[in-house]
Amino acid sequence: VAPAQSLGGGGSRLTSGAMSRAGRQLALLLCSCCVAVAIPGGLAEEGCPAEPHQASRYVAAVYEHQSFLSPDPLALTSREQALELMHRNLDVYEQQVTTAARKGAQIIVFPEDGIHGFNFTRTSIYPFLDFMPSPRSVRWNPCLEPHRFNDTEVSLASLLSGQEAHGAGPGQGPGARMC
Repeated sequence: VAPAQSLGGGGSRLTSGAMSRAGRQLALLLCSCCVAVAIPGGLAEEGCPAEPHQASRYVAAVYEHQSFLSPDPLALTSREQALELMHRNLDVYEQQVTTAARKGAQIIVFPEDGIHGFNFTRTSIYPFLDFMPSPRSVRWNPCLEPHRFNDTEVSLASLLSGQEAHGAGPGQGPGARMC
């Protein structure tokens, strides 16, 4: 792993050492990572500092912020309240993905529970979850049929959908994808 480099702006601070999680409300860490990857057909090298003869490389971003959390994760909440809370966190993520892409990041890592929070019970987490039918019993592509099932939200920024983004603007980076 190459030394971390500062991308500046927004009051974020980047260091090559460990950062105190409690010590920062917002931490945007962008690191130039050199990783040898063995993938049939190889990876695109656009925007990558790798020499043409070297193994594929990519610029990775690691992001963390103080998430907007449910005031009481043990209490039941409505689906609408859960979606509002998750959208607040997703709005922050969207801004940071755009910033990271402008700075050359090709992949970004977010905290595991950064969208919905943590400390839920089986019952109290339910409004934060989406229904996903078994592919063995139902054939459904949520990008093509987003309203087929009630209370199922579709992320329009899915990087895994495999379809090129419609009207992708500058800063979304090469290969930006959406439903």
